[in-house]
Amino acid sequence: MSTLILFLALSVGLVLGWFLRDRAAFVGFNRRYITVSLWALLFFMGAKLAQHRELFAQDRGIFLLAVASSLFLLGVFGGVFALWAWLTGQRGIQAQEVSEGVGGHELRAVAFNGGWILAGFLVFWALPAAWAAKLPVESGGDWLLRALLFFIGVDLGVELHRLDLRKLALPVLLAPLFNILLTLGTGALFSLFTRLSLKESLLLVSGLGWYSLSSVLISNQGLALLGILAFIHNVFRELLAILSMPLAARILPYLPVYVGGATSMDVTLPFIQKYCGREYTLPAFYSGLVCSLAVIPLVKLLLAW
Repeated sequence: MSTLILFLALSVGLVLGWFLRDRAAFVGFNRRYITVSLWALLFFMGAKLAQHRELFAQDRGIFLLAVASSLFLLGVFGGVFALWAWLTGQRGIQAQEVSEGVGGHELRAVAFNGGWILAGFLVFWALPAAWAAKLPVESGGDWLLRALLFFIGVDLGVELHRLDLRKLALPVLLAPLFNILLTLGTGALFSLFTRLSLKESLLLVSGLGWYSLSSVLISNQGLALLGILAFIHNVFRELLAILSMPLAARILPYLPVYVGGATSMDVTLPFIQKYCGREYTLPAFYSGLVCSLAVIPLVKLLLAW
């Protein structure tokens, strides 16, 4: 999906929201749309998983290794941020601090989000593979995401005069760099527990959540098996980022941004706004944008190593 289109959708929505911030009916409709669209986006994510059913079913060992690498990354990121919060005395987002929060029921929110993903998966899994492959799930999800970012921009514009970006604890400009370094460090650690070499483990995580790009770059170098691993790893990095977000925001609000990686500018952005607060929307978009721009040079550098 074009980065420019996403940026324009967010920016146009922000300007519109600023001018219509006093229209209560419009603001209420916009927020109801965001809620319903989030459910639809989760459904489409499950459908995409079902569309790739043959890839996931090729080798159960490969699938489990890739999923394990995603869980390992989530665990390392969570541990690092929990330690940082303990050392610095910072606190995470409490549910009551976010108007669209989960009302103190984070586990219920995780289950609810997971339920929509599972529903999409089961609906498309029930369809014959030939039928499911012809449905415009990818393009439909892209258009839904563009519309969702527009309405997120509107919501941000409505609240822009109330936001206090000084609340952001970590240096915003350095967040993508820290994210990339922590991701590569996690990949290096993962190589110690598997048969993957250091280079292979670094390539595995180098997509930073962008599964449709890194896997292609790796596969084009004749590393088909590693390309499949990278694809599944990054798909589940995105899924785990969304599912863990209600709980991760309670540790530190920047944790969901980091786990989202490159997807913090698109797919996981609505969830970051919902569970972390509106003031994290623009920093998350910036972090995801820089991470996305870094994927190609990072993967090519590691392939040349």
